[in-house]
Amino acid sequence: MHRHRRALVFTLATMLLVLIVAWAGRATWRELRQLHRSFAAMHEDAFHLSEHLRASIHELNETMLRFDLRRQPADQETFQDQCEKLAYWIRARQTTITTPRERELFRQIETAFATYRAQTARLFDPEPPEEPPSPAPEPMLDRLEAQVAPLRQLAAQLQLAEGQAHVRFMEESSQALSGLQRLLIFLLVLAVILLLTAALALHRGVIDPLHLKLLESRAAAASHEKLAFLGTLAAAVAHEIRNPLTAINVRLHSLKKHLVPGSSEQEDALVIGDEIQRLEHILQEFLQFARPAEPRLLAVSTDRLLARVQALFAPQFEHSPVRLVLDSPPDIWVRVDPHQIEQVLINLIQNAAESLETPGGDITLRVRTRSERLGGRLQPAVLLEVSDTGKGIPPDLQRRIFDPFFTTKETGTGLGLAIAARIVEKHGGRLACRSEVQRGSTFSIVLPRSHPDHSHDSTPRDSAG
Repeated sequence: MHRHRRALVFTLATMLLVLIVAWAGRATWRELRQLHRSFAAMHEDAFHLSEHLRASIHELNETMLRFDLRRQPADQETFQDQCEKLAYWIRARQTTITTPRERELFRQIETAFATYRAQTARLFDPEPPEEPPSPAPEPMLDRLEAQVAPLRQLAAQLQLAEGQAHVRFMEESSQALSGLQRLLIFLLVLAVILLLTAALALHRGVIDPLHLKLLESRAAAASHEKLAFLGTLAAAVAHEIRNPLTAINVRLHSLKKHLVPGSSEQEDALVIGDEIQRLEHILQEFLQFARPAEPRLLAVSTDRLLARVQALFAPQFEHSPVRLVLDSPPDIWVRVDPHQIEQVLINLIQNAAESLETPGGDITLRVRTRSERLGGRLQPAVLLEVSDTGKGIPPDLQRRIFDPFFTTKETGTGLGLAIAARIVEKHGGRLACRSEVQRGSTFSIVLPRSHPDHSHDSTPRDSAG
Protein backbone atom coordinates (compact mmCIF):
# COMPACT_ATOMS: atom_id res chain seq x y z
CA MET A 1 0.00 0.00 0.00
CA HIS A 2 2.77 2.39 0.95
CA ARG A 3 4.72 1.27 -2.10
CA HIS A 4 1.83 2.12 -4.41
CA ARG A 5 1.38 5.42 -2.64
CA ARG A 6 5.07 6.25 -3.07
CA ALA A 7 4.86 5.24 -6.71
CA LEU A 8 1.85 7.50 -7.15
CA VAL A 9 3.61 10.39 -5.41
CA PHE A 10 6.72 9.79 -7.49
CA THR A 11 4.67 9.73 -10.69
CA LEU A 12 2.84 12.91 -9.73
CA ALA A 13 6.10 14.59 -8.76
CA THR A 14 7.68 13.51 -12.06
CA MET A 15 4.70 14.80 -14.04
CA LEU A 16 4.85 18.08 -12.12
CA LEU A 17 8.53 18.40 -12.87
CA VAL A 18 7.85 17.62 -16.51
CA LEU A 19 5.19 20.33 -16.62
CA ILE A 20 7.48 22.83 -14.90
CA VAL A 21 10.32 21.99 -17.26
CA ALA A 22 7.97 22.29 -20.21
CA TRP A 23 6.78 25.68 -19.00
CA ALA A 24 10.32 26.90 -18.40
CA GLY A 25 11.40 25.59 -21.78
CA ARG A 26 8.53 27.36 -23.50
CA ALA A 27 9.32 30.59 -21.70
CA THR A 28 12.99 30.32 -22.65
CA TRP A 29 12.09 29.64 -26.26
CA ARG A 30 9.81 32.66 -26.34
CA GLU A 31 12.55 34.84 -24.86
CA LEU A 32 15.03 33.54 -27.41
CA ARG A 33 12.66 34.25 -30.28
CA GLN A 34 11.89 37.71 -28.95
CA LEU A 35 15.60 38.46 -28.58
CA HIS A 36 16.25 37.14 -32.07
CA ARG A 37 13.49 39.32 -33.50
CA SER A 38 14.91 42.34 -31.67
CA PHE A 39 18.34 41.85 -33.21
CA ALA A 40 16.85 41.04 -36.61
CA ALA A 41 14.77 44.21 -36.52
CA MET A 42 17.74 46.40 -35.60
CA HIS A 43 19.64 47.74 -38.60
CA GLU A 44 23.17 49.00 -38.05
CA ASP A 45 22.40 52.05 -40.21
CA ALA A 46 19.84 53.16 -37.58
CA PHE A 47 22.75 54.43 -35.47
CA HIS A 48 24.61 56.10 -38.35
CA LEU A 49 22.07 58.54 -39.76
CA SER A 50 24.24 61.52 -38.80
CA GLU A 51 27.21 60.07 -40.71
CA HIS A 52 25.02 59.62 -43.80
CA LEU A 53 23.85 63.21 -43.46
CA ARG A 54 27.44 64.47 -43.17
CA ALA A 55 28.52 62.40 -46.17
CA SER A 56 25.62 63.69 -48.26
CA ILE A 57 26.41 67.31 -47.35
CA HIS A 58 30.05 66.62 -48.23
CA GLU A 59 29.02 65.31 -51.66
CA LEU A 60 26.80 68.36 -52.27
CA ASN A 61 29.66 70.75 -51.45
CA GLU A 62 32.04 68.77 -53.65
CA THR A 63 29.59 69.02 -56.56
CA MET A 64 29.16 72.76 -55.99
CA LEU A 65 32.94 73.24 -55.95
CA ARG A 66 33.27 71.28 -59.19
CA PHE A 67 30.62 73.53 -60.72
CA ASP A 68 32.48 76.60 -59.52
CA LEU A 69 35.67 75.23 -61.04
CA ARG A 70 34.31 73.96 -64.37
CA ARG A 71 30.93 75.73 -64.84
CA GLN A 72 29.48 72.61 -66.45
CA PRO A 73 25.64 72.25 -66.63
CA ALA A 74 26.06 68.55 -65.81
CA ASP A 75 27.41 69.48 -62.37
CA GLN A 76 24.34 71.62 -61.75
CA GLU A 77 22.08 68.70 -62.72
CA THR A 78 24.06 66.36 -60.47
CA PHE A 79 23.68 68.83 -57.60
CA GLN A 80 19.90 68.97 -58.10
CA ASP A 81 19.66 65.17 -58.22
CA GLN A 82 21.70 64.85 -55.02
CA CYS A 83 19.47 67.42 -53.31
CA GLU A 84 16.34 65.51 -54.31
CA LYS A 85 17.78 62.23 -53.01
CA LEU A 86 18.80 63.78 -49.69
CA ALA A 87 15.40 65.48 -49.28
CA TYR A 88 13.65 62.16 -49.94
CA TRP A 89 15.97 60.39 -47.49
CA ILE A 90 15.22 62.97 -44.77
CA ARG A 91 11.47 62.57 -45.28
CA ALA A 92 11.70 58.77 -45.33
CA ARG A 93 13.73 58.57 -42.12
CA GLN A 94 11.14 60.61 -40.22
CA THR A 95 8.75 57.64 -40.48
CA THR A 96 11.27 55.07 -39.20
CA ILE A 97 13.01 56.73 -36.24
CA THR A 98 11.52 55.98 -32.83
CA THR A 99 12.87 58.50 -30.32
CA PRO A 100 11.16 61.90 -29.93
CA ARG A 101 14.51 63.70 -29.88
CA GLU A 102 15.54 62.26 -33.25
CA ARG A 103 12.14 63.06 -34.77
CA GLU A 104 12.44 66.67 -33.63
CA LEU A 105 15.98 66.90 -34.99
CA PHE A 106 14.88 65.52 -38.37
CA ARG A 107 12.12 68.14 -38.57
CA GLN A 108 14.75 70.81 -37.93
CA ILE A 109 17.08 69.19 -40.47
CA GLU A 110 14.32 69.23 -43.09
CA THR A 111 13.75 72.95 -42.50
CA ALA A 112 17.48 73.74 -42.50
CA PHE A 113 18.01 71.74 -45.69
CA ALA A 114 15.19 73.59 -47.44
CA THR A 115 16.95 76.87 -46.52
CA TYR A 116 20.28 75.45 -47.73
CA ARG A 117 18.75 74.50 -51.10
CA ALA A 118 17.22 77.94 -51.53
CA GLN A 119 20.53 79.64 -50.75
CA THR A 120 22.69 77.39 -52.91
CA ALA A 121 20.25 77.68 -55.83
CA ARG A 122 21.22 81.35 -56.10
CA LEU A 123 24.87 80.40 -56.47
CA PHE A 124 24.12 78.86 -59.87
CA ASP A 125 22.65 82.12 -61.23
CA PRO A 126 25.12 84.35 -63.11
CA GLU A 127 25.76 87.85 -61.86
CA PRO A 128 23.39 90.42 -63.47
CA PRO A 129 25.40 92.26 -66.13
CA GLU A 130 23.79 95.63 -65.42
CA GLU A 131 24.90 95.79 -61.80
CA PRO A 132 27.95 97.95 -61.03
CA PRO A 133 31.18 96.15 -60.20
CA SER A 134 31.21 94.80 -56.69
CA PRO A 135 34.09 94.06 -54.35
CA ALA A 136 35.88 90.75 -54.70
CA PRO A 137 33.30 88.00 -54.08
CA GLU A 138 33.60 85.84 -51.07
CA PRO A 139 35.31 82.50 -51.94
CA MET A 140 32.90 79.72 -52.85
CA LEU A 141 34.24 77.48 -50.08
CA ASP A 142 33.55 80.10 -47.40
CA ARG A 143 30.08 80.76 -48.75
CA LEU A 144 29.24 77.06 -48.78
CA GLU A 145 30.58 76.57 -45.26
CA ALA A 146 28.44 79.45 -43.99
CA GLN A 147 25.32 77.99 -45.62
CA VAL A 148 25.94 74.43 -44.45
CA ALA A 149 26.91 75.33 -40.88
CA PRO A 150 23.33 74.91 -39.47
CA LEU A 151 23.10 71.45 -41.02
CA ARG A 152 26.46 70.44 -39.56
CA GLN A 153 25.34 71.57 -36.09
CA LEU A 154 22.13 69.54 -36.40
CA ALA A 155 24.15 66.53 -37.60
CA ALA A 156 26.32 66.80 -34.48
CA GLN A 157 23.20 66.90 -32.28
CA LEU A 158 21.79 63.92 -34.18
CA GLN A 159 25.02 61.98 -33.61
CA LEU A 160 24.70 62.60 -29.88
CA ALA A 161 21.08 61.42 -29.92
CA GLU A 162 22.09 58.30 -31.86
CA GLY A 163 24.76 57.51 -29.28
CA GLN A 164 22.22 57.76 -26.49
CA ALA A 165 19.80 55.51 -28.40
CA HIS A 166 22.58 52.99 -28.99
CA VAL A 167 23.45 52.92 -25.28
CA ARG A 168 19.79 52.33 -24.40
CA PHE A 169 19.54 49.53 -26.91
CA MET A 170 22.62 47.79 -25.56
CA GLU A 171 21.37 48.16 -21.96
CA GLU A 172 18.02 46.64 -22.88
CA SER A 173 19.75 43.82 -24.74
CA SER A 174 22.01 43.18 -21.75
CA GLN A 175 19.01 43.05 -19.43
CA ALA A 176 17.23 40.64 -21.76
CA LEU A 177 20.30 38.40 -21.89
CA SER A 178 20.61 38.48 -18.09
CA GLY A 179 16.96 37.52 -17.68
CA LEU A 180 17.40 34.78 -20.25
CA GLN A 181 20.46 33.51 -18.38
CA ARG A 182 18.56 33.42 -15.08
CA LEU A 183 15.75 31.54 -16.75
CA LEU A 184 18.24 29.06 -18.16
CA ILE A 185 19.77 28.49 -14.72
CA PHE A 186 16.33 27.78 -13.31
CA LEU A 187 15.69 25.41 -16.17
CA LEU A 188 18.98 23.61 -15.58
CA VAL A 189 18.19 23.13 -11.89
CA LEU A 190 14.86 21.57 -12.77
CA ALA A 191 16.55 19.39 -15.33
CA VAL A 192 19.03 18.11 -12.75
CA ILE A 193 16.17 17.25 -10.39
CA LEU A 194 14.35 15.53 -13.20
CA LEU A 195 17.53 13.67 -14.09
CA LEU A 196 17.81 12.41 -10.50
CA THR A 197 14.21 11.12 -10.82
CA ALA A 198 15.19 9.05 -13.88
CA ALA A 199 14.19 11.63 -16.57
CA LEU A 200 17.45 11.50 -18.50
CA ALA A 201 15.66 11.34 -21.82
CA LEU A 202 13.74 14.53 -21.10
CA HIS A 203 16.97 16.21 -20.04
CA ARG A 204 18.62 15.34 -23.31
CA GLY A 205 15.60 16.30 -25.35
CA VAL A 206 15.02 19.74 -23.84
CA ILE A 207 18.04 21.14 -22.03
CA ASP A 208 20.76 20.45 -24.57
CA PRO A 209 18.95 22.01 -27.55
CA LEU A 210 17.97 25.03 -25.48
CA HIS A 211 21.48 25.42 -24.14
CA LEU A 212 22.90 25.25 -27.66
CA LYS A 213 20.42 27.80 -28.95
CA LEU A 214 21.21 30.12 -26.05
CA LEU A 215 24.94 29.87 -26.70
CA GLU A 216 24.37 30.61 -30.39
CA SER A 217 22.14 33.54 -29.47
CA ARG A 218 24.71 34.94 -27.03
CA ALA A 219 27.48 34.43 -29.59
CA ALA A 220 25.38 36.18 -32.23
CA ALA A 221 24.63 39.00 -29.79
CA ALA A 222 28.31 39.37 -28.91
CA SER A 223 29.29 39.31 -32.58
CA HIS A 224 26.60 41.84 -33.44
CA GLU A 225 27.77 44.13 -30.66
CA LYS A 226 31.37 43.92 -31.84
CA LEU A 227 30.39 44.61 -35.44
CA ALA A 228 28.15 47.49 -34.38
CA PHE A 229 31.07 48.96 -32.43
CA LEU A 230 33.36 48.40 -35.41
CA GLY A 231 30.85 50.17 -37.64
CA THR A 232 30.71 53.12 -35.26
CA LEU A 233 34.50 53.20 -35.05
CA ALA A 234 34.81 52.96 -38.83
CA ALA A 235 32.39 55.83 -39.32
CA ALA A 236 34.24 57.98 -36.78
CA VAL A 237 37.65 57.20 -38.27
CA ALA A 238 36.39 57.82 -41.80
CA HIS A 239 34.90 61.14 -40.69
CA GLU A 240 38.12 62.27 -39.02
CA ILE A 241 40.19 61.29 -42.06
CA ARG A 242 37.78 62.77 -44.58
CA ASN A 243 37.88 66.18 -42.95
CA PRO A 244 41.56 66.85 -43.74
CA LEU A 245 41.17 65.07 -47.09
CA THR A 246 38.33 67.41 -47.96
CA ALA A 247 40.39 70.43 -46.98
CA ILE A 248 43.31 69.19 -49.07
CA ASN A 249 41.04 68.45 -52.00
CA VAL A 250 39.42 71.87 -51.82
CA ARG A 251 42.76 73.64 -51.68
CA LEU A 252 43.95 71.49 -54.55
CA HIS A 253 40.97 72.60 -56.64
CA SER A 254 41.87 76.21 -55.90
CA LEU A 255 45.51 75.66 -56.82
CA LYS A 256 44.62 74.02 -60.14
CA LYS A 257 43.06 77.26 -61.32
CA HIS A 258 46.44 78.99 -61.17
CA LEU A 259 48.62 76.20 -62.59
CA VAL A 260 50.01 76.29 -66.11
CA PRO A 261 48.74 73.34 -68.20
CA GLY A 262 51.49 70.81 -68.84
CA SER A 263 53.73 72.15 -66.11
CA SER A 264 55.42 70.00 -63.50
CA GLU A 265 53.29 71.69 -60.86
CA GLN A 266 50.13 70.56 -62.64
CA GLU A 267 51.49 67.01 -62.86
CA ASP A 268 52.17 67.10 -59.11
CA ALA A 269 48.62 68.30 -58.52
CA LEU A 270 47.26 65.43 -60.59
CA VAL A 271 49.31 62.92 -58.57
CA ILE A 272 48.05 64.43 -55.33
CA GLY A 273 44.46 64.19 -56.63
CA ASP A 274 44.96 60.51 -57.55
CA GLU A 275 46.34 59.74 -54.09
CA ILE A 276 43.37 61.48 -52.47
CA GLN A 277 41.05 59.28 -54.53
CA ARG A 278 43.02 56.20 -53.46
CA LEU A 279 42.63 57.14 -49.80
CA GLU A 280 38.90 57.60 -50.37
CA HIS A 281 38.78 54.12 -51.91
CA ILE A 282 40.54 52.60 -48.90
CA LEU A 283 38.10 54.34 -46.55
CA GLN A 284 35.18 53.06 -48.61
CA GLU A 285 36.52 49.48 -48.42
CA PHE A 286 36.94 49.78 -44.66
CA LEU A 287 33.37 51.04 -44.27
CA GLN A 288 32.08 48.26 -46.53
CA PHE A 289 33.79 45.68 -44.33
CA ALA A 290 32.51 47.22 -41.11
CA ARG A 291 28.95 47.86 -42.34
CA PRO A 292 28.12 45.65 -45.35
CA ALA A 293 24.84 46.29 -47.10
CA GLU A 294 22.00 43.87 -46.46
CA PRO A 295 21.56 41.49 -49.43
CA ARG A 296 18.41 41.66 -51.57
CA LEU A 297 17.77 37.96 -52.02
CA LEU A 298 16.44 36.57 -55.29
CA ALA A 299 16.15 33.05 -56.66
CA VAL A 300 19.05 32.80 -59.14
CA SER A 301 20.19 30.10 -61.53
CA THR A 302 23.86 29.36 -60.89
CA ASP A 303 24.72 28.64 -64.53
CA ARG A 304 23.38 32.03 -65.61
CA LEU A 305 25.14 33.75 -62.72
CA LEU A 306 28.53 32.20 -63.56
CA ALA A 307 28.00 32.69 -67.29
CA ARG A 308 27.54 36.42 -66.70
CA VAL A 309 30.73 36.59 -64.62
CA GLN A 310 32.58 34.70 -67.36
CA ALA A 311 31.28 37.19 -69.93
CA LEU A 312 32.49 40.11 -67.81
CA PHE A 313 36.06 38.73 -67.93
CA ALA A 314 35.96 37.72 -71.61
CA PRO A 315 37.49 41.00 -72.90
CA GLN A 316 40.25 40.88 -70.27
CA PHE A 317 41.27 37.29 -71.06
CA GLU A 318 40.60 37.43 -74.82
CA HIS A 319 44.24 38.17 -75.70
CA SER A 320 45.68 36.55 -72.59
CA PRO A 321 47.06 33.01 -72.13
CA VAL A 322 44.74 32.68 -69.10
CA ARG A 323 41.67 30.51 -69.76
CA LEU A 324 38.45 31.01 -67.80
CA VAL A 325 36.53 27.71 -67.94
CA LEU A 326 32.87 27.27 -66.93
CA ASP A 327 31.69 23.96 -65.46
CA SER A 328 28.13 24.54 -64.28
CA PRO A 329 25.26 22.05 -64.64
CA PRO A 330 21.81 23.55 -65.27
CA ASP A 331 18.82 23.70 -62.92
CA ILE A 332 20.74 24.53 -59.75
CA TRP A 333 19.37 27.48 -57.84
CA VAL A 334 20.42 29.63 -54.91
CA ARG A 335 18.74 32.54 -53.18
CA VAL A 336 21.24 35.39 -53.20
CA ASP A 337 21.81 39.01 -54.03
CA PRO A 338 23.27 38.51 -57.53
CA HIS A 339 25.22 41.77 -57.54
CA GLN A 340 26.91 41.02 -54.20
CA ILE A 341 27.79 37.43 -55.16
CA GLU A 342 29.13 38.71 -58.49
CA GLN A 343 31.36 41.06 -56.49
CA VAL A 344 32.70 38.08 -54.50
CA LEU A 345 33.28 35.99 -57.65
CA ILE A 346 35.05 38.86 -59.42
CA ASN A 347 37.36 39.32 -56.42
CA LEU A 348 38.17 35.58 -56.34
CA ILE A 349 38.83 35.43 -60.10
CA GLN A 350 41.14 38.46 -59.96
CA ASN A 351 43.07 36.85 -57.09
CA ALA A 352 43.27 33.59 -59.05
CA ALA A 353 44.64 35.40 -62.11
CA GLU A 354 47.30 37.09 -60.00
CA SER A 355 48.34 33.74 -58.49
CA LEU A 356 49.32 32.27 -61.89
CA GLU A 357 53.11 32.38 -61.85
CA THR A 358 53.84 31.31 -65.43
CA PRO A 359 52.20 33.02 -68.40
CA GLY A 360 48.91 31.27 -68.85
CA GLY A 361 46.94 28.84 -66.78
CA ASP A 362 43.39 27.77 -66.12
CA ILE A 363 40.76 29.31 -63.87
CA THR A 364 37.66 27.17 -63.50
CA LEU A 365 34.23 28.33 -62.38
CA ARG A 366 32.52 25.22 -61.06
CA VAL A 367 29.21 24.41 -59.37
CA ARG A 368 28.81 21.41 -57.07
CA THR A 369 26.02 20.25 -54.76
CA ARG A 370 26.23 18.34 -51.51
CA SER A 371 25.05 18.49 -47.91
CA GLU A 372 26.78 21.03 -45.70
CA ARG A 373 26.27 22.24 -42.14
CA LEU A 374 24.93 25.77 -42.40
CA GLY A 375 23.08 27.66 -39.72
CA GLY A 376 23.75 24.91 -37.18
CA ARG A 377 22.13 22.13 -39.22
CA LEU A 378 22.91 19.82 -42.11
CA GLN A 379 21.11 20.89 -45.28
CA PRO A 380 21.42 20.75 -49.08
CA ALA A 381 24.02 23.24 -50.23
CA VAL A 382 25.52 24.65 -53.43
CA LEU A 383 29.25 25.28 -53.81
CA LEU A 384 30.31 27.99 -56.25
CA GLU A 385 34.00 27.27 -56.76
CA VAL A 386 36.82 29.30 -58.27
CA SER A 387 39.81 27.03 -58.91
CA ASP A 388 43.18 27.99 -60.35
CA THR A 389 46.39 26.23 -61.32
CA GLY A 390 48.59 28.83 -59.67
CA LYS A 391 51.26 28.74 -57.03
CA GLY A 392 48.91 27.98 -54.13
CA ILE A 393 48.90 29.32 -50.60
CA PRO A 394 51.34 28.08 -47.91
CA PRO A 395 49.62 26.39 -44.94
CA ASP A 396 50.83 29.03 -42.48
CA LEU A 397 49.10 31.75 -44.53
CA GLN A 398 45.85 29.86 -45.16
CA ARG A 399 44.77 30.46 -41.57
CA ARG A 400 45.03 34.23 -42.02
CA ILE A 401 43.77 34.93 -45.55
CA PHE A 402 40.31 35.99 -44.31
CA ASP A 403 41.71 38.24 -41.56
CA PRO A 404 41.08 41.95 -42.15
CA PHE A 405 44.12 43.93 -43.37
CA PHE A 406 46.21 40.78 -43.97
CA THR A 407 47.73 40.83 -47.45
CA THR A 408 50.79 39.60 -49.28
CA LYS A 409 50.40 42.22 -52.03
CA GLU A 410 52.50 45.36 -52.05
CA THR A 411 49.55 47.61 -52.96
CA GLY A 412 46.66 45.67 -51.39
CA THR A 413 44.55 46.74 -48.41
CA GLY A 414 43.92 43.21 -47.13
CA LEU A 415 40.16 43.74 -47.09
CA GLY A 416 39.12 42.00 -50.31
CA LEU A 417 38.71 38.47 -48.92
CA ALA A 418 37.46 39.76 -45.56
CA ILE A 419 34.68 41.69 -47.33
CA ALA A 420 33.91 38.68 -49.53
CA ALA A 421 33.63 36.41 -46.48
CA ARG A 422 31.29 38.86 -44.73
CA ILE A 423 29.08 39.11 -47.82
CA VAL A 424 28.77 35.33 -48.00
CA GLU A 425 28.00 35.15 -44.27
CA LYS A 426 25.21 37.70 -44.81
CA HIS A 427 23.71 35.15 -47.23
CA GLY A 428 23.68 32.42 -44.58
CA GLY A 429 26.73 30.69 -46.05
CA ARG A 430 30.49 30.67 -45.68
CA LEU A 431 33.62 31.17 -47.78
CA ALA A 432 36.10 28.27 -47.66
CA CYS A 433 39.54 27.67 -49.16
CA ARG A 434 41.56 24.60 -50.15
CA SER A 435 45.08 25.08 -51.45
CA GLU A 436 48.26 23.16 -52.18
CA VAL A 437 51.58 24.83 -52.89
CA GLN A 438 52.48 24.73 -56.59
CA ARG A 439 49.19 22.97 -57.39
CA GLY A 440 46.66 25.76 -57.10
CA SER A 441 43.81 26.91 -54.90
CA THR A 442 40.05 26.48 -54.76
CA PHE A 443 37.79 29.02 -53.08
CA SER A 444 34.27 27.76 -52.39
CA ILE A 445 31.21 29.94 -51.79
CA VAL A 446 28.98 27.59 -49.78
CA LEU A 447 25.30 28.61 -49.90
CA PRO A 448 21.97 26.96 -49.00
CA ARG A 449 20.35 25.39 -52.04
CA SER A 450 17.09 26.95 -53.18
CA HIS A 451 14.32 26.27 -55.69
CA PRO A 452 13.41 28.22 -58.82
CA ASP A 453 11.04 31.10 -58.35
CA HIS A 454 10.53 32.49 -61.84
CA SER A 455 8.44 35.37 -60.57
CA HIS A 456 11.49 36.74 -58.77
CA ASP A 457 14.37 35.38 -60.83
CA SER A 458 16.12 38.48 -62.04
CA THR A 459 19.64 37.26 -62.60
CA PRO A 460 21.45 40.09 -64.41
CA ARG A 461 21.77 39.27 -68.09
CA ASP A 462 24.69 40.30 -70.22
CA SER A 463 23.52 42.49 -73.07
CA ALA A 464 25.88 40.78 -75.44
CA GLY A 465 24.55 37.35 -74.91
